[in-house]
Amino acid sequence: MPEGKIILIDDNEAVLKTLKMILAREFKTVVGVSQPALLPALLREGDVDLVLLDMNFGIGRQDGAEGLFWLERIVERPNPPAVVLITAFGDIELAVSALKRGAADFIVKPWDNDKLIRTLQDAFRRRKEQKDDSVSAKEVVSLLVGSLLKKYALAYGKLLPAITPEGLLKLSLLIQKGDLLALQQTIERAVLLSDSSLLEADDFYMEETTSTSRPVTLEEMEKLFISEVLHEKNGNLTLCAQQLNISRQTLYNKMRKYGL
Repeated sequence: MPEGKIILIDDNEAVLKTLKMILAREFKTVVGVSQPALLPALLREGDVDLVLLDMNFGIGRQDGAEGLFWLERIVERPNPPAVVLITAFGDIELAVSALKRGAADFIVKPWDNDKLIRTLQDAFRRRKEQKDDSVSAKEVVSLLVGSLLKKYALAYGKLLPAITPEGLLKLSLLIQKGDLLALQQTIERAVLLSDSSLLEADDFYMEETTSTSRPVTLEEMEKLFISEVLHEKNGNLTLCAQQLNISRQTLYNKMRKYGL
């Protein structure tokens, strides 16, 4: 059973009851409500993995506008749950519109139970993978930036500066290009020229490069960076871990992961 939480939104109480019975065997937590206006409160804690959202609410509504409205409200949230839409009206244009706006999938009533479960489990798995990838990417960016800030603050006898979210985002875009030398030069220049305890996006000046080399992945970038630090510290794991702001065990795990 997936360790997931799913919210069901449908104004038909019989449909809600049936869906809850089916999905209670598939997900750890199943919450069913008939009013989409309750969604903001239900999503406030950020612990929802999936939303199964009806496209039409109220008698005579068949255009799916309400479903699309709430879909947009959900996907614009930070770390949004996956949204699977469900409707009694199989309209391919509506399905395409929903997918373009961020829906994970689309189900037509009456549904096939096995297909419903597979669709929701696939959406849950994809979201979990995306969430894990996002966390991993943030960890790599934090490792590289934090280590270089520490290195150059120490080199120039300055207090270790903090960095704004906007500054970190700007540097993460540089990291994604795979240019480690440019990242080092950019951070060194910012630390050297600024006397502020907080570095903002404008403090990081990035020169245009004409490099046509293949951009590396974040994992490749992390491997390259750890290799350089190991070389710089002559293989001393204690000094390397201190430079990277990680424990010796974490460093050892990363070295084993990358074959260093």
